[in-house]
Amino acid sequence: MDKKLKNHIYDFEVFRALVEIEIERIKRYRHSEAFSIAFLYAPNLAKKYKESDLSENEIAFLIRGNIRSADVVSSVEEDFIFLFYPDTTREGAKVSIDRIKSKFDFEIIEGIASFPEDGTKAEDLYAKLVKIMNEKLIPVIELD
Repeated sequence: MDKKLKNHIYDFEVFRALVEIEIERIKRYRHSEAFSIAFLYAPNLAKKYKESDLSENEIAFLIRGNIRSADVVSSVEEDFIFLFYPDTTREGAKVSIDRIKSKFDFEIIEGIASFPEDGTKAEDLYAKLVKIMNEKLIPVIELD
């Protein structure tokens, strides 16, 4: 596997720390005005892994190959991926996610929270993602 692709795939604790650091960096240095975080959820992805040649970690590497080198991927569970987009508005994150979704032949549900419009604290941004998850995922999970 290409060493470059290994860059910026972290566990969720590192992801959370990066969000908090970015908020503090913006407040202190004003080097940027915005950033976005997002989740991608692929229902029944674990089942799809068993039916194909994809390993559970390959999805994160496939996503990593379709975003900027400064963006961060965090694989949380086998069917959940979180993304950190520094210096990126909601619209920019949406373009990136649409590009990612076009690379796969299965359903991917996404949610985006952006600083500062969805909150100026990490907790606010996570709460926004949880709200989106509840709105989009509960109907999907109840159907399965």
